[in-house]
Amino acid sequence: MTTDIIEQTEQEVQLTPAQLESLRAEVLDKIIVARVGLLLRHPFFGNMATRLVIKECDEWCPTAATDGRHLYYNTQFFSKMTTKEIEFVIAHEILHCVFDHMKRREDREPQLHNIACDYIVNNTLMDQNIGEKPKDVQIFQDYKYSGWSSEAVYDDIYKKGKKAMEQIGKLLDEHIDWEKEEGAGAGKGKNKDKKDGGSRPVYSKAEMEQIKNEIKEGMLQSAQAAGNENLPEAIQRIINQFTEPKMNW
Repeated sequence: MTTDIIEQTEQEVQLTPAQLESLRAEVLDKIIVARVGLLLRHPFFGNMATRLVIKECDEWCPTAATDGRHLYYNTQFFSKMTTKEIEFVIAHEILHCVFDHMKRREDREPQLHNIACDYIVNNTLMDQNIGEKPKDVQIFQDYKYSGWSSEAVYDDIYKKGKKAMEQIGKLLDEHIDWEKEEGAGAGKGKNKDKKDGGSRPVYSKAEMEQIKNEIKEGMLQSAQAAGNENLPEAIQRIINQFTEPKMNW
């Protein structure tokens, strides 16, 4: 479950409603083709991707995001990418869910934690040759952090500070706090995003826990469909934690 707001590499072009609708249709076709490409070449990611409902988020998200149930995309951001670059972005969203990055933030500084998580995700995608790194976004990627945890990366970049890190790269997606704030009302609803003027879904703690369970179920089913030989090592370790019996000493 992913986000913090990043700048677009290029300013959005003002389109007429008809132009935007036409562009959305083109982008949706590219996303579907990219998802098929993942199914054929990287079956774990492809199976996980088919579980996500594709939904545009032009009003509140300048790039991409996922809540574990949807793949949210900004039409103009995705329109600039090739199908292989979209494969990379889809797999990027999936790995944030797989690694449970949002829940692992705890009291860490949000932006730096998001950057640390992107280092882990992007290294994994580059290692596995999944899609192609988007050309228009200088992503956070450094093999120095291969084998590190997101917590360890955070500790390392924390010393450099937020301003220094923002000069190195940009986040590829939006790492959103999907959980509803205490006292915001019961049940699932829409939360007005003041900065972007649009709305996005928010969830109660119980709903967030349900989404986490859905992701776990999806991981197990996708891993079984893909076969162990097609799983990145980091994902194999997580699947083993789910499936190996716990010894009660």
